[in-house]
Amino acid sequence: MLVLKGRVLDGNGGPPMEQGAVVLEGNRIRLVCRQSELPELPGAQVYTTECAAILPGLIDAHVHMGWGSATAVDWISMTPQLSMARALRDMAQLRQQGYTAFRDLGSDVILLKPAVAEGLLDVPRIFGAGKILSQIGGHGDVYQKLSLEGSMGAYSPDFLVNGVDEVRRACRINARNGADLVKIMTTGGVFSQGDRATPHSHFSAAEIRAAVEEAENMGSYVSSHAQANRGIRTALENGVKCIEHGFYLDEYCIELMVKNGCFLVPTLAIMHASKTYFSRTSGVLPDLREKTEQSYEAHYKSLELARKAGIPVGVGCDFLGDEAFGCPYSQATLELERLCAAGYTPMEVISMATKTNARLLRMEGELGTLEPGKLADVLLVSGDPGADIRVLRRQENVKLVIQDGRVVKNLLDGEKPQ
Repeated sequence: MLVLKGRVLDGNGGPPMEQGAVVLEGNRIRLVCRQSELPELPGAQVYTTECAAILPGLIDAHVHMGWGSATAVDWISMTPQLSMARALRDMAQLRQQGYTAFRDLGSDVILLKPAVAEGLLDVPRIFGAGKILSQIGGHGDVYQKLSLEGSMGAYSPDFLVNGVDEVRRACRINARNGADLVKIMTTGGVFSQGDRATPHSHFSAAEIRAAVEEAENMGSYVSSHAQANRGIRTALENGVKCIEHGFYLDEYCIELMVKNGCFLVPTLAIMHASKTYFSRTSGVLPDLREKTEQSYEAHYKSLELARKAGIPVGVGCDFLGDEAFGCPYSQATLELERLCAAGYTPMEVISMATKTNARLLRMEGELGTLEPGKLADVLLVSGDPGADIRVLRRQENVKLVIQDGRVVKNLLDGEKPQ
């Protein structure tokens, strides 16, 4: 049995519980209470630290494990083995920052689930979509300097599909491989070679509806990479439940999202990293620089529309494991900081990164808040992230990471009380 003592931020967004305690038994939370209310717990291991804060394990709702580069040309030389080795590095970096689960929106990392189940790997909880569905010439058609045949034959985190039948087939392959949801791309993106930030859309309504039906057959939902307004609208009109990025939302999109109970995962961190990189780097393709600059301000304006409308917003960095570009997973908590810069309070952001993200995993009954009976994914942090989210930007402040009731990171170094 483990007992954590400190200020409790339970993930629900309410005021912290000062002088609180969280009791873990096995892989479950047994009790959340004030320290004065703790029962006698003989033999329990007690943990605390200076200015201790206790909060649920963080969840990142938009990652791509194992990509290793923000440059599409580098992916041509990628192999499944190299991708999985990079994924192991990326997952280790996430854990050090306090992430105990993630939602992968485009990679083969879901294929590691059986290894986790056998006890061969100790990593954050894996939830994922498998390979992304992209139309030919879309955002996922990353090798457009090659012939179509060559591009489709290269190892890729995408399925290039054409027509309803191919959409269904790709969804079913992903489901067969253990996918938890479906990820499609209904617009291009900043790094796409053949599109702009101006209004456009990818996939027909029928193709999107086919993906939605297949996801619903899985008992799940579709999340769409959607940046340009027309593609966002088409996605929402045809049943997509989560918009990734959402650079160019308008009142009509917001109305649909409210009506249909949709989520937004804005991924501010990758755009911040992109803008920073392009501003200091020569030789960047002009259209990439232009799209980044055009989209950056629109991105925050769209998020403000969503915030005012009460759209549930998830937290995902959309990093690619590229140190040189400024998006390694050792810096994934940049997304928390950027959301605060966008107008959310630290307490709101913590709730978004735990409670809201657990809903995106469809695990809100088990994860996301500190409540008796839920799975014991818990952090002990030195500092007060509820007052200053930058506390979580320094992984050395994350003193203890507990996942499924097991201590998987411990920096306390003898700070445990008697």
